[in-house]
Amino acid sequence: MFVFIKPAHIGIIAGQRMKKITASKTGMTLIEVLIALIILSVGVSSMMVAMSRCLSVVRTARNLNVSRNLLRRVDIENPIDRKTIEETTDSGDFEDVEGYTWEREILMVDEEERPGLFLVTTRIVWSERGRDTFEEITTYKYAPDAESVTKEF
Repeated sequence: MFVFIKPAHIGIIAGQRMKKITASKTGMTLIEVLIALIILSVGVSSMMVAMSRCLSVVRTARNLNVSRNLLRRVDIENPIDRKTIEETTDSGDFEDVEGYTWEREILMVDEEERPGLFLVTTRIVWSERGRDTFEEITTYKYAPDAESVTKEF
């Protein structure tokens, strides 16, 4: 069986079929749109989680920086005199910085073995996300000539 097609009709038949095929595939299906929305929502939500964690890290770093500056400030405003040092506990707050308080505890380490050696713990306390958080520094002060060491009991 032979089919004879005129050369003039060959291009027209192929062109009509191509138009029908491309006309049915021009739009996106509903499933493709939903998949694109799911991918977009996962990307946006992961960016939001990452941003909130970054803000939390920045807030924590700021609080630690403020507390370290306040530790230095406590040492400057309330110095420990080596002549009058004794076992005591002090505390206070800061007038210009809200939410931060300080505590200082001075303990004699070993009265019999090492008279005059004191353990000084200074702590800055603040509230972060409903929890009390603190930064502290512990130092040793040696004051063998202090009145608390040289006085007789």
